Amino acid sequence: MGLRPRFGPGSETVSWGLVDVENFYVSSERVFDPKLKGVPVLVLSNGDHCAIARSGEAKAFGVKMGAPVFKMRDLIERHGFALRSSNYELYADMNRRFNAVLAEHSPEIEVYSIDESWFRLPVLADGLGDVATARRIRDDIKRYTGLPTRIGLGPTRTLSKFANGLSKAGEKIFGGVIDLHDEELRRRLFMQWPVDEVWVIGRALTERLRPLGIRTAADLAAMDPHQARDVGTVVLERLVRELNGVGCDDLVVEPEKRKAVAVTRMFGERVTDIDSLREAMARRAARAAEKLREEGSVAARLIGFAHGDGHKANAPSAQRTCRLSPPTNDSRVIVKWASRMVDSMWQQGGVYTKCGVMLEDLSDAGREQTDMFAPIDTRGGDLMAAMDGVNQRFGRDTLALGAAGVGARTHDTKRAMKSPAWTTRLAEVPVAR
Repeated sequence: MGLRPRFGPGSETVSWGLVDVENFYVSSERVFDPKLKGVPVLVLSNGDHCAIARSGEAKAFGVKMGAPVFKMRDLIERHGFALRSSNYELYADMNRRFNAVLAEHSPEIEVYSIDESWFRLPVLADGLGDVATARRIRDDIKRYTGLPTRIGLGPTRTLSKFANGLSKAGEKIFGGVIDLHDEELRRRLFMQWPVDEVWVIGRALTERLRPLGIRTAADLAAMDPHQARDVGTVVLERLVRELNGVGCDDLVVEPEKRKAVAVTRMFGERVTDIDSLREAMARRAARAAEKLREEGSVAARLIGFAHGDGHKANAPSAQRTCRLSPPTNDSRVIVKWASRMVDSMWQQGGVYTKCGVMLEDLSDAGREQTDMFAPIDTRGGDLMAAMDGVNQRFGRDTLALGAAGVGARTHDTKRAMKSPAWTTRLAEVPVAR
């Protein structure tokens, strides 16, 4: 249950805090591999094509987000860059760990993204945020997970986000924690902060604000809320109010459930035979079904697709759809229908580079519309629960359907420089000697 927002300056009894992990993917890799500390590090996208995370040292060399690796080969070799493939299992577990530490200090947490979470703390008697507790949170997260963090505090969600951004820029001055309950500090910092760097202000909105003379956060905070609604809808109006300390958002402890689940991946090597494509489709369908069960949902619609290289003439491309009746999250059912789709999508002589599935028309398990003519499977739920339990304890794919194959395959996404599953596979846990 979210907290009821309190409107009007001076009426807050709790403040917002936003904690984010510095260079989260890189920092997670460095926790278990000390050789990466102090050197430029890039974490790469699926297929090892582009940089999706950069250490501070890599940013200093001018590496941009999404930069293709093949264009940086000389830079990488000349300056000794370390490259790592995306290790999403590790990052998800490190996210769970730092939020577990955060929960020791605040009972109300909203996970905003893989590397950021909002939380609530009491406001002190002098009306300021609890900076001392925020510093303890940083220290404890560092001590128990090894992850470096920064925290912004403020009377509203927007101000805590704003403070968090300022803490990145002023790490040495503020020591990783900035509190924007201080109105005079807010005023001084707002005057120096460009409006296009304010949360939710994109390029298009910046261009609409420019003719109005709004170029800084201070200009935006001084804007009439009703004018803000005319310029940028209710979203901008709420932003203006929150910059002035008027809370407009609840804390969302339970995230909204997804409207669809998709698993789409490039192949590590091109696929030219139907059996490999069928197996690849089965693996992606099994993972999508697993995601459904993690959220307690079932799906009534399955979409499958398989594509070739879109830059080449006559590349194969096909998509199929089927209804799942009754709605289900059973891997056996979803994999069966996804595999059958391959037979009708397959193009003889085609070269495939990607396939995937999407599950739509989701509903809560146990509340779905049933089918009075479909046979009832009384053991499917127990079987899937047992499979998930084993895989959670001993690592993903310890138990898997035969249709999905065994072990790594060439059609799996290329992650040639992936670090071990330091925290989720017992055989890969580091051993101190």
